[in-house]
Amino acid sequence: MKITSHVDKIGRLLQLRDRLDPLQDFELWYWTCLTTGTNIWNASLHATGLTSEDRVFSTIPGVHVVPQSDGSYRRELRGPGDVSHVGWPAIPGDMPEPIQRLEAALHALEEHRDPCLRGDRTPTPTIVDDCNLALLQAITVYEALVRQERHP
Repeated sequence: MKITSHVDKIGRLLQLRDRLDPLQDFELWYWTCLTTGTNIWNASLHATGLTSEDRVFSTIPGVHVVPQSDGSYRRELRGPGDVSHVGWPAIPGDMPEPIQRLEAALHALEEHRDPCLRGDRTPTPTIVDDCNLALLQAITVYEALVRQERHP
């Protein structure tokens, strides 16, 4: 997916997130944060040249669905493009320091997924604050990387 498409999705997701109550609507609010984070991750990886922004869709690591000129799709083996989840698949090679900070922020956000959505932990204002901080850190890195990519 192109960086501009990720940027558009990030904006729309953040607008949606702002309309939700983080405690009453926690599950939807949280998934909106995670999906925003995935788009931030992909846009940032594209901006640094670590992954391709080709218009293909990853199904499993290394296998992509590629649109054809007749409107159909076919599967192709390709290198890293859009990833489904931070760390899945792993991106080969050395990660620049901003990408390392971004990855750490997204992992901090994800720490609350299983306990709050799949476990028995009740979301609290502290958990919401932790999620907000992690997403803000991710946004800060993303904005610097994408701005730098767009205006070197």
